[in-house]
Amino acid sequence: MRILIADDHSLFRDGLRHVLSGLDGQLEILEAGSLPEALSTLEAEDPFDLVILDLAMPGMIGPASLAEVRRLVTDAPVVVISASEDSQDIRAALEAGAAGYIPKSVRGNVMLQALQLVITGSVYIRPSGTEFQARANLIRTDDGFSARIRALLTDRQMDVLRLLAEGKPNKEIARQLNLAEGTVRVHVNAVLKALSARNRTEAALAARTAGLS
Repeated sequence: MRILIADDHSLFRDGLRHVLSGLDGQLEILEAGSLPEALSTLEAEDPFDLVILDLAMPGMIGPASLAEVRRLVTDAPVVVISASEDSQDIRAALEAGAAGYIPKSVRGNVMLQALQLVITGSVYIRPSGTEFQARANLIRTDDGFSARIRALLTDRQMDVLRLLAEGKPNKEIARQLNLAEGTVRVHVNAVLKALSARNRTEAALAARTAGLS
C-alpha cells in the first residue's frame, strides 16, 4: 500500500508513520511538507492508495487546494487530518472531496481505526456535539444502517440516492433513469427528508458509507 503524508510538521509525520504501522500489509510511505511538494509527488510517483492531508500546511488555500489534490487522486481516498474541529471546515473538506476528516486531537488508536474505515471505502467523521456532527451521526458503517436506509426509501428513491452518491446532477439522474427532471427533484427532496439530511452532500455521504454507491 502506497501512502502520502502531507503535513508541514515532521514530528507529526513521524507520529503518523507509527500509527500507520498498525495497518495490515506492506507499506510504502512518502512525505511532503507543503502543497506544492505534495502535488509534485502525486504527479511524479506511481498511484497512491491513500493520501493524508493537512489543511494548514504551506500553500494550502482552503477547499480549493483540497479539490486540486482530489483531481490528481481519482482512485484513492484523500483524508484530512487537521487541528481544526470547526464544523464549517469539516463540511468544506467533505464537499471538496475528502473521504474523511480526522482531528489531530484524537488518540492514535482512533486515528488508525478511522483510516482503516476510509481504506475500506467508507467515510469517517468524528462524532461531536456540533450541529453538523449531530446530523452526520446518520453516517454509520454497519449493515444495519444500510438496511435502515433501504427500509426508508422506495426502489426508485434508492436509484436516485445511488446516483446522488456519484455526484450526478438532477439532469443526469433524469437522463439515466428516464425520468422527468421535475420528478427527480421530488425524489431528491423525499430522500433528504427520509435521511434527515440537510443537503445532497450529507445524503451522498450516507449512501457511500452504507455501501450503496
